[in-house]
Parts: sequence; structure tokens; C-alpha cells
Amino acid sequence: MESKWEYQLTQKAADDLDGIISYIALELCNPKAASDFMDQLQAAIDEARSFPESGASVVNDYLANTNVRKKPVGNYILYYLPDAVKQMIFVLRIVYGRRNMDEILRKLDI
Repeated sequence: MESKWEYQLTQKAADDLDGIISYIALELCNPKAASDFMDQLQAAIDEARSFPESGASVVNDYLANTNVRKKPVGNYILYYLPDAVKQMIFVLRIVYGRRNMDEILRKLDI
């Protein structure tokens, strides 16, 4: 099913993605795994575009906006904000799943 919703990465999400791909491809010397991660990420974003509310709600005291969603992508977590008015998925962050999420969410720009 094709979605009419678009998506946009925030600057932090774009920086996260650059760091993840560089780490996997260069530091771990595994360009195939980096490519596979990109495919998984694109699939998660496409699912969010088709079903904007499909990600789990993020419940956290630091978030004023209660519509932030998350999806697992391998060892990482994709945080996004669906905007029904603009029909846009704003990708907020892509972070390693074992990081301190309270710290990440405290600094989330919405």
C-alpha cells in the first residue's frame, strides 16, 4: 500500500544516521551490514508512512508532545513524530537501543 505521507529527517536524525552508517561500514568493516541497516530503516520509515500510528507511543516525562512514536530497527530505535495536518513523518532520532533513553528524550527537539 502506497502512502501519501512524506517523511523528513531532522538534522539530529541525519547526523545519527551518518554516524551509524560510518560506524558499521568503516569501524566494523562491514559495508554489507550498513546496507542491510539502511534497508531495514527504510522499511520501518515506509511502514510509518503507511501506518503513522503503528509505532509504540513513547511515554516519558520529558516529552511535552505525547504523539512521539518509536520503532525498533535492528539494535537501534527510530523515534518519529507523525503530523496528520502536513501528512508528514518527522524522523526525530535514530539511536542505539542501549543508550540512556531519558537523556536522549530530554534533548529531543520537537
